[in-house]
Amino acid sequence: MPSSEPSDLNRSQQDAIFDPGNARPVTLIGAGSVGSMAAGWLADIGVSDLAVWDADDVASHNVPMSRYEPEQIARKKVSALAELIARKSGLTIAQVPRMYAGEPLRGSIVACVDRMSARQLIWKQVRKNPNVDILVDTRIAAKYVEVWAIRPCDPDDIAEYEKNLPNDRDALTPQCGIHGIIYSTAVAASAVCDDLTEWWTTGTVRRRFAMLGLKQIH
Repeated sequence: MPSSEPSDLNRSQQDAIFDPGNARPVTLIGAGSVGSMAAGWLADIGVSDLAVWDADDVASHNVPMSRYEPEQIARKKVSALAELIARKSGLTIAQVPRMYAGEPLRGSIVACVDRMSARQLIWKQVRKNPNVDILVDTRIAAKYVEVWAIRPCDPDDIAEYEKNLPNDRDALTPQCGIHGIIYSTAVAASAVCDDLTEWWTTGTVRRRFAMLGLKQIH
């Protein structure tokens, strides 16, 4: 029996939980372990307006922890990810093969970056920006997962997020993702998708999600 084309895939079970018509444009910055999984899963649930920023190439250590495949090593991450997403979902993502450097942002923003300085750069463009409806910021280190969902124009969200946005020197884990494991990556990517779909559907946010291994931190 011939395989189905991506456009013919039956998404009815997922659509009963999340209506893709509620999705908003997403800009995802950082296509490493968490970013590549989150981007792929967003495409899988029908998020069709998706731009991904990353300047790096796929390295051998990326393959076991992400969506990338061995034959994609040394290719640009955004190109490799776009190929995987198109193959499975039939969707075309916007590829931005460079490091984010403070360009204007709009829509729903997902930060999957390694350093606090990169988060601060994104935050400068997001903070009190009426064109950005939500920022989802992922932080992982070994088995630790932390995901923030922040409304950029909400004073309480701003205050809480800025209390937890140190510089690289003062951060407990200044460079996230040096050591990680795929199931922690998957938890973070799942939280990204859940935060976005819940916000788009109900207008509610879970400001902070944190987990160590499989034990949630309250």
